[in-house]
Amino acid sequence: MPKVSIIALIYNLEAYIPLCINSVLDQSFKDFELILINDGSTDNSGCICEEYAKKDERIMVVHKSNDGIAAARNTGIAHATGDYITFIDCDDYFHEQMVEILYKHITSNNADIAMCDYLPTEEGQEEKRKNVILDYSVTTNTHIQALNGLYEKTHTYVVPWNKLYKKGLFKDVKYPSGYLYDDEFTAHRLLYETNKIVYVHAPLYFYVIRNGSTTHSPMTAKKFDKIIALHDRADFFREKNLHNLEEKALLDFTEYFFWYYLQSQIELPQAHDKRAEIKSIYNKLFLRIVRNPLTNKKKKIVFSVFRLSPDIHRLLIKGWRKKPNEVVRR
Repeated sequence: MPKVSIIALIYNLEAYIPLCINSVLDQSFKDFELILINDGSTDNSGCICEEYAKKDERIMVVHKSNDGIAAARNTGIAHATGDYITFIDCDDYFHEQMVEILYKHITSNNADIAMCDYLPTEEGQEEKRKNVILDYSVTTNTHIQALNGLYEKTHTYVVPWNKLYKKGLFKDVKYPSGYLYDDEFTAHRLLYETNKIVYVHAPLYFYVIRNGSTTHSPMTAKKFDKIIALHDRADFFREKNLHNLEEKALLDFTEYFFWYYLQSQIELPQAHDKRAEIKSIYNKLFLRIVRNPLTNKKKKIVFSVFRLSPDIHRLLIKGWRKKPNEVVRR
């Protein structure tokens, strides 16, 4: 059996697939299997995957109906035979030493996850990977330190594809189907299950920012899934008696809740039912939010006004709110 299972998620991006697959096949680490999950592509993506599989016995192609990225991830995990798992989106690519470096440090440190930095890259800038200097440092984190990392602006601890995981972490953790932000639902659960995380401070994953990516597209009702995920995270930390992390989760929830709620009134005025759904979540969390020591007095007033009248609240915060940091979703 291979030591590493690399799961590539494929959906209707035939122009990007060769660069993605070639970056895997060019890895300095050779003991891997590449599982290509074709999630119901309607273009030539499936045929391209099959052509690669004919040329390299390490490649497995799984064709399935389009059920979304979470179901595709779970399918890949179910087919994985390696001791370790990593993911790649089909419009991204690896540094040629990514798997070798992460495997080296996850095994030598007896860690549950090895992670690296990622480099946002515009389309057509593939040459950037040749300029990466691999003079890197390595740090180790406990699961509590890593969970605090969920609130770093880079979202390095949240995203799923810059990491090498022990396969056993996924025994009781699945990506929830039907949600846009499947990683936001899952990151805290995976990190909680770890004893040690090793962080390689080098950009070994190249994250391609292309036209049509989720945060570059118009507001849709599916983006409210982020609010549901952050509510889930706050409740998860409360159940585990991780009160400092719960406080951070509640603060994070309010930041994104108000941005999406108010932005949807401008870009998606017809989404009354969805706004009502996430406002009910806000109302449920309200007492925890205003009692949160991380919520300052000004925000407590504004949050209280919103609960009584969203229209008055909108006038109060005009010019005050700003868009929160976010990783582009595809």
